Amino acid sequence: MIYETQEVLALSTHYELSVKNFLLTGDRSFLDSLRISDSLLQGKITELKKLTADNRTQQDRIDLLLYYVNKNRALLDEATRVSRGRDFQSAAMLIATGATIGYSRQIGILIDRMDVEENRLLELRRRASQGVASGLQGVLWVLTAAVCILAIVVFSKVRVDLRKEKKAKEELSRFNRELERQVRSQMAELQESEGKYKYLFFKSPLPKWIYDQETLQFLEVNEAAIRNYGYSEEEFLRMTITDIRPPEDKFRLLSDVEAARSSHEESRRDTWRHIKKNGDIIFVEVTAHPVEYDRRRARMVVVNDITDRKRSEQLLRQLNEDLKKRAAELAMSNAELERFAYIASHDLQEPLRMVSSFLQLLQKRYQGQLDEKAGQYIHYAVDGAERMKALILDLLEYSRVGVGKESFGAVDMGEIMAEVGNIFREKVISTRARVEMDLLPVVHGDKVQLTQLFQNLVGNALKYRSEEPPVIRIQVKEEPECWQFSVGDNGIGIDPLFFEKIFIIFQRLHNKSDYSGTGIGLAICKKIVERHGGRIWVESAPGKGSIFFFTIPNRA
Repeated sequence: MIYETQEVLALSTHYELSVKNFLLTGDRSFLDSLRISDSLLQGKITELKKLTADNRTQQDRIDLLLYYVNKNRALLDEATRVSRGRDFQSAAMLIATGATIGYSRQIGILIDRMDVEENRLLELRRRASQGVASGLQGVLWVLTAAVCILAIVVFSKVRVDLRKEKKAKEELSRFNRELERQVRSQMAELQESEGKYKYLFFKSPLPKWIYDQETLQFLEVNEAAIRNYGYSEEEFLRMTITDIRPPEDKFRLLSDVEAARSSHEESRRDTWRHIKKNGDIIFVEVTAHPVEYDRRRARMVVVNDITDRKRSEQLLRQLNEDLKKRAAELAMSNAELERFAYIASHDLQEPLRMVSSFLQLLQKRYQGQLDEKAGQYIHYAVDGAERMKALILDLLEYSRVGVGKESFGAVDMGEIMAEVGNIFREKVISTRARVEMDLLPVVHGDKVQLTQLFQNLVGNALKYRSEEPPVIRIQVKEEPECWQFSVGDNGIGIDPLFFEKIFIIFQRLHNKSDYSGTGIGLAICKKIVERHGGRIWVESAPGKGSIFFFTIPNRA
């Protein structure tokens, strides 16, 4: 039985996680197993009904479990349907509503209560078996003791004389007098103790009451309860504990009472809502202890008003929800922006390619037939088209950075630098550059993008060189949480005023006639490093070279 309930909980959780994973990733493969999971879930619940056919309490819990399972599935299915219509905000609101209502939590609570009930029944059966054996053994010991006592009595009666019998009577009389004295003393102590209990109960600053565990009727209430709730003592004693609950909480209350009846816990603590006589609803923390009252099973309740704290928690929760919502909207906006950049840059290439091709044909076809001014205009147009093409290609490359981490794996940074060295071999030779490099580690990342990262940084070191032959130093240092890499040079350097600007897309510090490029290389570097969970920064001064630092986490 307990195995089946855990399977129900696992299937319900799997169904919910599959839907939420689909909503988070958009991957429809998460929905493939929903129908099978739902069929298995319904089958398991039907099997539970059969297994507990002789237990009305468990049957009621299974009906309630089926109700919450269906409600949770309906809400998740609606969220899936809405998200297919691209209405992600409504889907997120549905999921948030489900979290607030707490269908999943109610399913878990019911499963726990069913398991507790089954364990209790198993314990009762075990104790019953032990009781039979203990009873037989007890009968044997009683018979043996009876035989021994009978032998002693017979032997004693033969030897008892009148003198001893008289002495025994005197001793008995003295014992009775002492016993009566002790009883009177204990009764006085009991009355004193009862007086202290009543004082602590009735004069407590916290509301307290005692109610009948079967009828739920109030049996005793203290002064704080009367003062805080607004009912008189007579009114309280005509009411049940359901009368101070909002209607929508009564079903939960009855479920909790039923669980308390079947539980052996010494005390129960939970948070509830209560209604005062004037209609005000307050949040309270209730602690209930089992007691006996006039030979009735009862519970004594201590109430602590936490309305102010609860409202603060609700306000904080609402603020967190708003923050999560804004974060989700921002993430969605960024994703849409990346998709737009990719599509726009991709679609812009075709008309630009046509413009460039026809301008080149025009230049070739009418070369020498046009005056110098016309040739200069055509040259400007071709050059502008080529620069626009380079800009679009860089924008396309920038939009590709930041997609998921499926391509992540072990990357040997030494191999990456070997590839980068091959790319810049001719430029290194032509500029008489010297490259100094530490022994580089293996990291967890995207090999293609890490190659692009080093290619951009080394390329900049070669591009923005001073009159001296370039000296490029690639170093690494292991930190507690990451690898810290650096690419240093002896180039023209950067004014500290522009340290932040250089990592912004399309931001250039030099005229394009002095240094080629679109101003997107370092923006791509920043995006690659942040995608790997690190950060990038620069230390430099004009005329003194630059050192670009970046970190890569040393744990996958």
